[in-house]
Amino acid sequence: MTQNFRATIVLTVLTVVAWLACLGFADSFEKESTCSASEVEQSSHQTFAEWTRFDFSASKMGVPVRLSFYASNESIAQKAADAVFAHFDKLNAILSDYDPESEIIAVCRKSSETNDYVALSPDLFRVLAFARTCTEKTDGAFDITVSPVVKLWRRSRSFRELPPPEYLEKARQLVGNDRWELQADPPAVRTLAPGVRFDVGGVAKGIALDDALEILASFGITSALLDAGGDLRIGDPPPGSDGWRVEFATLTPDDSERPVRVFANVGIACSGDTNRYVEINGVRYSHIIDPRTGNPLTEHVVVAVSAPCAADADALASAICVLGETEGKKILARFPGACLIDFLR
Repeated sequence: MTQNFRATIVLTVLTVVAWLACLGFADSFEKESTCSASEVEQSSHQTFAEWTRFDFSASKMGVPVRLSFYASNESIAQKAADAVFAHFDKLNAILSDYDPESEIIAVCRKSSETNDYVALSPDLFRVLAFARTCTEKTDGAFDITVSPVVKLWRRSRSFRELPPPEYLEKARQLVGNDRWELQADPPAVRTLAPGVRFDVGGVAKGIALDDALEILASFGITSALLDAGGDLRIGDPPPGSDGWRVEFATLTPDDSERPVRVFANVGIACSGDTNRYVEINGVRYSHIIDPRTGNPLTEHVVVAVSAPCAADADALASAICVLGETEGKKILARFPGACLIDFLR
């Protein structure tokens, strides 16, 4: 997601709230608190208004991850933050398309070699199942099999030259839900052509954020704002407030008057190409690829979306960039509770 999107947290009493139902995404990890009996007893004697805000940050999944939440004491807060960051590391080892040893790369490689189903971990299965559904709901505007095309255009941005047409066409033939099969029992995947690869970068951070909020809840923490490179997962409001204040960037040259809105219990994602693009022969090529054509966007666009979970918002922001505002609004109805916050050109 583009760094064009920023969130600031202002702990003041606010009167407007975006209230959407939270959709959990973390069934496959253990929700066990490591709090001691004394810590639990201390927490039970405090009112929520007496809880303290804690802030933690670390680099995970290639982006800065920031946690802001309210907890009863520092010990619980530290253990909760450690658990969240450990889960980010776990998912990155499974989902990274930069790490040749990641599970997602290994299963694609093995399936191509054997032309057979390859067993999946529970985490990878749920991510692939979610992504497959998103492809169907967005009519192909979001598609994780776009990976071979993305790699060609990454090279183009580095060398400032267009991909050879024959290479691009070959990569396009590997894109689509009809290029792979997913089996639920037992969890397994099979690619149907050599070279099919998955790139789940469009939803990985959103899924990790949804998981993170579930992990915090296992420690009794529900008031939180979690940020992964501009993707947000927002929990209950802070004490004495109706929500968390979120500040959006604009496309104005000085970016001085940023709209501010207030949210609680929602996921927010922004997609755009403010910083990630290349100009070749006078044409501006975005890092955002239309999976249906294999070509990058050539118009500057920034999209912000809210949804009951960050994973939905993540997928929708990418898809609406590709579809445009009019067609993008049509697919929102397929994601209950989703809302287009901004579409900027």
